[in-house]
Amino acid sequence: MKNIRRIFLPETARRLAQIFALAGIVVFSAVPFSCQLTEEGVQLVGGDFSAPVLENLTVLDSTTLRLSFSEPVHLRGIVVSPHIPEISDADLVSYNQGLAPSLAAATGEYGSIDVEARADEDGKNFTLTMGQATEVGKSYEVYGIAEDEVGNSLTFCIPFIGYNSMVPRVIITELQVKYAKGSSQGNTIYRGEYVEFLALEDGNLAGLVLESASDGRGKDYRFPAIEVSKGEVFLVHLRTVGEDCVNEDGDDLSLATAPHSADGIRDLWSDNTTARLHDSADVIILRDTVHGVVMDAVMYAAPDSTEWKSAVGEYAIEASLSGVYASSQISSASSSTGLTPLRSLTRTNAAEIRDFVMADSGGDWDFPFKSDEGTWVVEACTPGTL
Repeated sequence: MKNIRRIFLPETARRLAQIFALAGIVVFSAVPFSCQLTEEGVQLVGGDFSAPVLENLTVLDSTTLRLSFSEPVHLRGIVVSPHIPEISDADLVSYNQGLAPSLAAATGEYGSIDVEARADEDGKNFTLTMGQATEVGKSYEVYGIAEDEVGNSLTFCIPFIGYNSMVPRVIITELQVKYAKGSSQGNTIYRGEYVEFLALEDGNLAGLVLESASDGRGKDYRFPAIEVSKGEVFLVHLRTVGEDCVNEDGDDLSLATAPHSADGIRDLWSDNTTARLHDSADVIILRDTVHGVVMDAVMYAAPDSTEWKSAVGEYAIEASLSGVYASSQISSASSSTGLTPLRSLTRTNAAEIRDFVMADSGGDWDFPFKSDEGTWVVEACTPGTL
């Protein structure tokens, strides 16, 4: 037995050593890190362990999306499907709720939209072409897996809205920034914040977003896919409280009867139930997310204010860069003195602008319309009336 061990043990050891050596070569060639041998053992020095980042999703038209990543990647499993809030937005997708539509589509359980992905030369940007057009204002989501050159991967599921090729030019014409709760003849009366708008042309409101600097982007109002007509005045109420706060998203414009609603004028209501807009100083922006531009803006502040708070100042800079305001300085803001639940900021040239666009035969007018500290004054609330 001693002779046998002396003869075969070295051969076995050599073969095991070869196996471990080959395995080590495979592992170290596939895993992106370097290491060094210390008294405590193998110590990790560095490497690429970061997953790619999806930096941007752009909706180019009704059949085309654009994805941009932080580094060159390979895409697989790309699926586009309708977005169902009750499932897609669930914090925990259970067996009872089922998979999110995009995930179900990827497994063949749910109808999906055919999509083809084409990479740019840099490998970081991709054009996705869908086999059918999306509906204006309808919610969708795109699902896929992005893998970089060393195998780090990102699984993503990103919502988007069906492309709107008919976004109308719209301006803000009145701002009610104060809230009040009162009573009359035993009935509780709520007067909430609202913004009045004027449509300068026919179109669909999908893709427009109303933002307040003091509220922050997470509390913005996103317009539904509703058709409006040139010269139409409509209202967005930023707080739903009390009765008769009815969304007039159809043809009947007499459904809402809450205070500050207007008969015969379209009233739209945010689901929000808490405070919106700052009582004395704010920058309000109407953003066209389809084209990535600021469509209109309003800056107001107390006359003795010397500078914006940091977050509000960033919005003021946007208002200036858009061309609505010549300067982002607080001195360009309109005075908020005198605002009450029955007195609002009113655009002084709103009726003049409507008359101008209604008489216009299709010529190209200078837009966005300019504002300065004298464009807005505090007057009695007149919701729905310029």
